[in-house]
Amino acid sequence: MYYSDNIIEDIRMGNDIVDVIGSYVQLKQKGNSYFGLCPFHKEHTPSFSVSPDEQLYHCFGCNASGNVYSFIMQMENYDFIDSIKFLADRINYTLPEEGSFGAVNKNSQMKASIYEIHKKAARFYYSVLNSEEGKKAVEYLDSRKVSLSVRRKYGLGFSSFNRNSLSNFLIKEGYDVETLVKSGLVFPDKKGGCYDKFFNRLMFPIIDVQGRIIAFGGRIIGDGEPKYLNSPDTPVFKKSQNLYSINFARKSGTKEFILVEGYMDVISLYQAGFKNVVAALGTAFNNDHARTLRKYANSAVLLFDSDAAGMNAALRAGPVLWENGIKVKVLQVRDAKDPDEYIKKFGASAFEDLLSKEAKSFISFEIECEKAKYNFDNTDEKIIFTNKVAEILAGLDNAIERDAYIGEAVRITGISREAIVDEINRVSKNGSVGFSPRKYNKSKRKVSGRGVDAGKQNIIKAMVSNYNAYRKIREFLSPEEFINPVYVKLVKIIDDFYKKGQNIYSAEIVNYFDSIEEQSFVSNIFVSRMDFDDVKTMEKEINDEVRAIKLYYIDIGMASAQEAQDIEAVNKFMIEKKSVGALNITLSDG
Repeated sequence: MYYSDNIIEDIRMGNDIVDVIGSYVQLKQKGNSYFGLCPFHKEHTPSFSVSPDEQLYHCFGCNASGNVYSFIMQMENYDFIDSIKFLADRINYTLPEEGSFGAVNKNSQMKASIYEIHKKAARFYYSVLNSEEGKKAVEYLDSRKVSLSVRRKYGLGFSSFNRNSLSNFLIKEGYDVETLVKSGLVFPDKKGGCYDKFFNRLMFPIIDVQGRIIAFGGRIIGDGEPKYLNSPDTPVFKKSQNLYSINFARKSGTKEFILVEGYMDVISLYQAGFKNVVAALGTAFNNDHARTLRKYANSAVLLFDSDAAGMNAALRAGPVLWENGIKVKVLQVRDAKDPDEYIKKFGASAFEDLLSKEAKSFISFEIECEKAKYNFDNTDEKIIFTNKVAEILAGLDNAIERDAYIGEAVRITGISREAIVDEINRVSKNGSVGFSPRKYNKSKRKVSGRGVDAGKQNIIKAMVSNYNAYRKIREFLSPEEFINPVYVKLVKIIDDFYKKGQNIYSAEIVNYFDSIEEQSFVSNIFVSRMDFDDVKTMEKEINDEVRAIKLYYIDIGMASAQEAQDIEAVNKFMIEKKSVGALNITLSDG
């Protein structure tokens, strides 16, 4: 986490949840809470509740729940860090440099200046595009049938033929040469001045998820090299970590993104109605790109040109995505050199059909690419191909998926299923030398026990609401006995609060979890309270649930010990199990 707990809590407390949610949802007060139509699912009767006292929201229809960070993460499709930045900006809270843990960074003002420079540069480029000087660029956009509304949406512009036009404009705006050079938009000259990096180019502003212009890409108009030119890395931009149009794709309402090669592919698909499209920025797709994509999507369709370069790009990008936990499909357009040409020839609906019916798994694509390398009339080449397929399939743990591909390999090669399976097993035993997505396909063992799970939640609520109950419960229950990592972390957080002598607020506890799934899970625990008429009733409930939690933990441990034939551990668990019946937590002695 980049920011200290104190900073995160300061920002949360500075953003009243009713005010923030009220800017998105029409809320009406009923008693101590506010209600409105849930923004996360369709409904006609308001079931979305916001509590100003708890600073939490909860939908009784879809079970969405959380604090103000959770809401912004869900509403804006931000990750936790971006939601912090968003809410900090909302209250004009100056964040330290990421990773500095509270220290005010001297580069903060420099970054702010660069953001301003980029905003003014974009407006300048836009004005040039719509002047006589931008006529050729406009003709190019007309030829590509880019609508006026999409040009405005993406802020397209044009950099002048004059190498000093932008730099002179920005200097008149009051910026010094040193800052302009750091923005990446100008080069320094020998006389202490500067000149423009971009000239005679159609300009594409690159915008981050918070809507800030962080860089530019430029396409030459007419002859010249390079055809595309991008801003260099700057204090606000790392091209290996950013994706073009991510600011629009994250709001597309889908967790599957289309990954294309260039700016115009993105714009063409967006104009055709496909909002979930992004592109890398003039560099090969890498782990940083994949991690950025993973914040907003869990699957990707690689849509590169159908030529050899495009196929190689897809083969390079696929493993990178897989290794970062993103499911991968590949789509190759037919009868057109790229997606833009396909849509212009056949229309958006035809492309949508192609996307839904023709996108194939990365494994299928990889096998097809291997197949094209070999002559199947030659027995030796057929064997080499089959060995390659065995290497690929050895990385799959999903038995159904593997079986389907084995059947395909049998059909293609004529080699027996038994021989292919034997080779896959041999490769698996020795370690696959090829790309292996196996670690991302493994299903996690899940522990059942809904009744026990509800008991864990009640015990956690009791510990938060009553220090005496917390103290007595922790004498009998360790964090590890809650098994679920979220519960374990929750108990340890509660421990830390009490050790520091701090009051515990459920909305603050939610801050300690980064993902929206965990935040919602934790928030749901605190939606209802534990109310008892007297101490004896509370004691009985706590004793029953602590016993159930301990017995369940012991049963899980004993099953594992028996499977491992660890007799000593089995006996230990049996002794512990006998002692649970005598467990007695009393609260009245205080």
